Amino acid sequence: MTEIMVPESQETYGINPIYTNVSDEESIREGVLVFRAFLVRLYDVLYTKGNVYDNSKKVAHEYENRTTLSVYYPFLHNVSTLLKNIGYHGIPVENGQLLACGNSLFNGKLSTTKTLECLRFLADCGICIEGIDTNKKKQNLSDIKTIKITYPDNPTMLTGLKVMAIAEIDHRTLINQDVFLRCDYRVLKKDETDVLSILQDTIKPLSEEVQDFILQLHQRYLNKGLTCVVEVKGFHIYIKYCYKRKVLWGINASLNNGYHINVKSTKTYEYTDTIQTFPPILQEMIAKGYGCGRKREIGHCDGGCRGLPISLDDSVLGIRDAIETWFDQELSCLQSIPRKPHFKIHGN
Repeated sequence: MTEIMVPESQETYGINPIYTNVSDEESIREGVLVFRAFLVRLYDVLYTKGNVYDNSKKVAHEYENRTTLSVYYPFLHNVSTLLKNIGYHGIPVENGQLLACGNSLFNGKLSTTKTLECLRFLADCGICIEGIDTNKKKQNLSDIKTIKITYPDNPTMLTGLKVMAIAEIDHRTLINQDVFLRCDYRVLKKDETDVLSILQDTIKPLSEEVQDFILQLHQRYLNKGLTCVVEVKGFHIYIKYCYKRKVLWGINASLNNGYHINVKSTKTYEYTDTIQTFPPILQEMIAKGYGCGRKREIGHCDGGCRGLPISLDDSVLGIRDAIETWFDQELSCLQSIPRKPHFKIHGN
């Protein structure tokens, strides 16, 4: 999970006024940094103790970029829901040193047993919970009036928890999801984050040489008139480069499938001579084609609906020139498509 978190930032960014009723801007920025550190701690505990709680995980589809948390990581989904409710419904008291919550933080769809499991897990992550016996198996959660939540290691975390919960619950969009568990502080900004900054944050885990290559591709195709669109859904960051409405290529950072470029070329038959000059690995990839494996008579899913994938490890550096030539040729063909003539019929 830490791989898809937004990198830590020491930037003194302005906060959107819709969040400043939680606290002042400096406290919000500091709280988000501490909340991010808490999430790293939570994921570390999850790696070491998660199997004790989560024995119903399904294996994600081999070619699925998006990850549905409730299906593939149900325990983390439950913990996340409870944690968001604590942040969203909790009322800061004692100068923000604790959050006072009623029983509204409990999810009615989650059993008492699973709720208590989640609370015990959060206690393992350093959160102190007062007002409920998490070891008492039989109890009516609706009878609980007040629960006090503290984080003794650094109470400022509660400010970050609250503001990120509000961002996720009240202000998430169809193309920018999972901001809570990724600690995407950029949604709090007064000014919109530019695409280049998002790209740089996304590819930080890659080697410097691969990062440089991607940034060169990014600028090259913006200069050639492509538009860049960012979508974040199901812990999958998709940065796509489009000519008009046609996606030519994109960069994927997926919790399930890691980092790769996907290509959706449709004009390769127009530059077959050029393709023959490419390294064999690219020639084979292009010859294979893409699209639904069943419709291509392969008989099973082979991930073809995603386009042609190119792994973003250091091996990509050996074929970078051919990739640029490929994209240039494809774009040139798209740009040379003649427009249909528009005839206007005049009356007599």
